Amino acid sequence: MKVRFKKIELLVHHRDKSTIATMLQDLGVIHLELNRDFRSQPVEDLELRKTRLSKAIELIEEHVDKKQEYLKVTASESGAIDLVIDETLALKRQLELNHKQQGALSKDKQKRSPWGDFDQNTLERLTESGVSIDFYIGEKRDFKKYDFGSLVHQVIHEGAGRIYFVLISKGGDVSLPFESVHLPPMRISDIQSEEAKLEGEKNELIKDICSYIPYLPLLREEALHLENQLQLQLANGSYKTYGKTSILHLEGWYPANMEDRLLHFLQKEELSYGVSEPSAEDVIPVLLNNPKYPKLFEPITRIFQLPDYYEMDLTPFIAVFYPILFAYCLGDAGYGLILFTIALIGGFTFLSKSRNLAFLGMILGAFTTVMGVVKSGSLFGIPIIADQAHPIFEFLAQYVMIPEDREVFFNAFNVALLIGVVQILVGIMVSIINKIVYQSILVSLSQIGKLLMVVSLIWIFLADMQDVDLFLPYDRARKLMLAMGVLMVLLFHDLKKPVLTRAASAILPLFFIITGILGDILSYVRLFALGVASSVLGLVVNQIGMQIMGDQWWSVLIGVIFLLLGHSLNFALAALGAFVHPLRLTFVEFYNNAQFGGGGMPYKPFRKIDVSHSK
Repeated sequence: MKVRFKKIELLVHHRDKSTIATMLQDLGVIHLELNRDFRSQPVEDLELRKTRLSKAIELIEEHVDKKQEYLKVTASESGAIDLVIDETLALKRQLELNHKQQGALSKDKQKRSPWGDFDQNTLERLTESGVSIDFYIGEKRDFKKYDFGSLVHQVIHEGAGRIYFVLISKGGDVSLPFESVHLPPMRISDIQSEEAKLEGEKNELIKDICSYIPYLPLLREEALHLENQLQLQLANGSYKTYGKTSILHLEGWYPANMEDRLLHFLQKEELSYGVSEPSAEDVIPVLLNNPKYPKLFEPITRIFQLPDYYEMDLTPFIAVFYPILFAYCLGDAGYGLILFTIALIGGFTFLSKSRNLAFLGMILGAFTTVMGVVKSGSLFGIPIIADQAHPIFEFLAQYVMIPEDREVFFNAFNVALLIGVVQILVGIMVSIINKIVYQSILVSLSQIGKLLMVVSLIWIFLADMQDVDLFLPYDRARKLMLAMGVLMVLLFHDLKKPVLTRAASAILPLFFIITGILGDILSYVRLFALGVASSVLGLVVNQIGMQIMGDQWWSVLIGVIFLLLGHSLNFALAALGAFVHPLRLTFVEFYNNAQFGGGGMPYKPFRKIDVSHSK
């Protein structure tokens, strides 16, 4: 569900624009159409200061121990902020230079290492006396094949199939078909000494950076102040001239449910304004407002895109289908219990600040636990139906409704396809409702035709390919439905074209509908495949683990460790697949059939950030 928005236009005298902008920022309701391209000296100064401050904060935060307790500077010391920024950025530059120097030394040491620790001055003295020492690297096989003749050479090092050698000659006019090497001037021992020196300097720099950790809360607070000031300056630059007068014009959007509060404020301040309903040409912000259960799935909606203002929010449908798809993929009741338990514990510990995420994990875990029993029946890789010796398995076996038996129509494979059929049909119906609500019934006729085609094609497939005799007496009805669907797509698929041109150009839409529905439905086979893979891997882990266990205590211990590690890895792999593949089915198959446009602009009211959140 989406919140309804209204458009508001303000008329302001140019002398009052800053005052009005500040008042609107304090109110924090209107989504202003800010001019992000507005440039002025205050804006550039604020952006520069914000950038410098962000770099300083980022550098200090890199060296904060999350468990570290540190003193905080008092507000009276806030005048030191500029000094902290300058000194922190200076330290950052020195640290970057230190890192660059260490990197260069590391490369020099790597080049020098195969040749040993010798003094370059010795080579220079030999060169002055007419003796040339040249360094070469060659492939081992090429080195052995080459005939050096009377040339004096000495192998220094061998490694990784390569030969490191020197050629000793007089005059230095000899050329060999090998890679010539020019060594860095510093010897290895000198490089190591310089590295140690730089490492010490680096540690001192880090100590100096850590000395500014107590200023972090103050710096974060200053960053929020800067953001508030920058947004205010951009708002001042977003006014438009109203004709040739000194009156300025400002546009924005507000949620209709906040109208009373907004209008009361405007009337109290005696501002001139106009309120209107949005038009189809307007770019309108989007604010989702779903009930508690669908709201848990809004993060999944935002992974892709927010809906456009003029289309339905599909979050409620995701809230229905995604847990089913997830549970079908994960497919093991034991793994569902683990996920539920982790989410439950996380809600009170590491997810205490993200309770909605914890609740979402609990829902997915609960669905998986139920689906793991209902579909095929698997508990930590143990087939429930095949092993009913234990009372728990005997009890759970009566709830297995979707077996993997090919002789049963509603087996695990077919049910995966049927889930896809239902979701695709719902998507097409959503697209029809979208067009009726936001456009017209006439525009929706093509999608209605697609729905008739898809239903009739599925009907034909079920009756003829799966030998379901229930539908055979209605053979004429399904063919008539298919013909009507084709005709509606032919006549209404593109209302901007003339009728004859429209009908002639309908070959591609019909082709995409017929081939697309087959590909979309078959995509849901991945639900069955991933569920089977998870169960089979769990079963294999159990079999190997039981074989490892013997009569000795250490073999039992090893077997238990193997079972824990094996099921942990299988659970992690299965959970990843169960998260990703339902997203793919949702964002590709479901969204495509629902003709989801997306691209909605999130509602961001022009408001002052509460600096207390930084403390």
